[in-house]
Formats: sequence, structure tokens, C-alpha cells
Amino acid sequence: MKEEQLTGKTQQRRERLRQALIEAAERRIAQTGYRSLTARDMAAEAGCAVGAIYNIFADMDALAAAVNSRTAERLEAAVTGALAAEAGGDPKRQLVQLGRTYLAFVIDNPLLWSAIFELGARAGPDFAARREAENARLIGHVVRPLRLLLPAETEERLALVARALFAAVHGIVSLGQQRRFLGVPPSEVAAQITFIVEAFCDGVAAHRDIAPHKA
Repeated sequence: MKEEQLTGKTQQRRERLRQALIEAAERRIAQTGYRSLTARDMAAEAGCAVGAIYNIFADMDALAAAVNSRTAERLEAAVTGALAAEAGGDPKRQLVQLGRTYLAFVIDNPLLWSAIFELGARAGPDFAARREAENARLIGHVVRPLRLLLPAETEERLALVARALFAAVHGIVSLGQQRRFLGVPPSEVAAQITFIVEAFCDGVAAHRDIAPHKA
């Protein structure tokens, strides 16, 4: 019994330290970006030895990946809330709201959002699989309104269309945020997202309408 109690307390301490490290890393990334993470700084903020970090995370990229998962969860919660507010409404309006919600999240969390793409797959296969599942859930929110616009399409095709639409919105947001070549001015990003999504939906509707005549 004592050994079981000791094991339980050890696991609790380990989990508390894990959460403290993730929260410290999240604050650091939000303030100064993913590349500013160092084991020494995280240990100081969490109140542990540097070596204790590596008893929980394989490396600093694994710690950053844990932060990225939290960021993805927050983004999904924002998207879920946006869809709930538009429940039962026009699918075009739902998709516009999703695009603008994505933009608002990026504006509010620029460095946390950027860390997801900076880290990529460097955190190892376990985190890569988790990120793929997170991406699938996010795309699933886009698929639902598209299903109303394209009721005859297969789920596989709907997922591809959803990815294409997300890529278009992400490109506008990304280039606008990073002020890269051909980026949309920040003040115009929201309006351009609305324009692109509405034009996309109108094109989808037209394709749906003429498809039976082509068959």
C-alpha cells in the first residue's frame, strides 16, 4: 500500500511539473517566440533542475509540441464556438465566420500560432500523429458546412475541398501576418477572407448546379 501511495504521489508531482513546464513554455513562446525556449529558462520558471525537464520531455521541441497541442485545442474551441453561433444558418455564412475566426485567433496569438508551423514534425512521430489528428478535427469543422453545399460528394472529396479552402484562407492570413511578398495589407485581410470564401462558395454552388447536366 505504501509503495502504491508513493508511486501515486510521484506521478502527481510529475504531472504538476509537466503542467508547470508547459505553462512556462506557453508564456515564453507567446512573448518572444518558439526559438527563444531554453531548458535553463524553463527550469527557472518551473522551479526545477534542468535535468528534471528531460525526465518528462525528450527535448525542448517535445515541450514546444505540447504547447502547440494546447494552442490547437484553443483554436478548435474558438471554431466550435463560431459554428455554434451560426448553427442552422447559411453554410456560406458559416464558412465566412470560420475564416474570420481563424484570423482573429491568429491576431490574438501570433507567436503561438507561428510556433505550430515553425516546429513542424521535428518533435517526433508521436507528436506528428497527434498533430495530424488535430488537423483532421479542424478540417472536419470546415467539412460540415461544405456538406450542405455539396450533398452528393463523398467524404473523401469533401475533405479535399475543405483542405483547399483552408489553404486559401491560411495563405491570406499567413502572408498578411508575416508581411511577405504579395501579402494582403493587414487592414484588408478580413475583407479579403470574406470575398474569397464567398466566391469559393458561389463557385461550388454553380458547379453543383451544372454538374447533373454534364453527366
